[in-house]
Amino acid sequence: MKVILLMAQTLNGIIARENGDEDFLSHENWLTFCKFAKKIGCFIIGSKTYEAVQKWENYTFDDVKATRIVVSTNKEFKVKNGYVLANSPKDALAKAAANGFDKVIVTGGSKINSSFMKQGLIDEVILNIEPFVLGKGIKLFAEDEFEFKLKLKSTKKLKEGIVQLTYVVLK
Repeated sequence: MKVILLMAQTLNGIIARENGDEDFLSHENWLTFCKFAKKIGCFIIGSKTYEAVQKWENYTFDDVKATRIVVSTNKEFKVKNGYVLANSPKDALAKAAANGFDKVIVTGGSKINSSFMKQGLIDEVILNIEPFVLGKGIKLFAEDEFEFKLKLKSTKKLKEGIVQLTYVVLK
């Protein structure tokens, strides 16, 4: 299974404000995510990201044409119809494979990103860098004990001044 981490972030690596808001990210980033999710067919998010996006007014994962897997270790956690619940990164990948997928997107938040990376499950990282700097907020990866070397695969300029960097994770 190929696992692609796809994230939008500020120039300095912030994916959300401390309260989880991503109001600084452009509409172009949302469109890029939706197009890629539709192409791959399956994406995985953490429970905090799921809850945060459920509160947004103009954007919702409900509208994304893909299989949506939410990872939560909380046995009491509930998801809406149309979502699959998994209890770990490996369980999420098993559920994706059981649904016929050989590629998936992991798309936040920082704890789920770190969990997948720490376990060596991420094969590729695609970062959409917004032309924006934010002094504090939630980082791309939550602090944890892991390190991986990456190799730059490609760069691409998107609309609205966004730069897309694609890296292969060297294992």
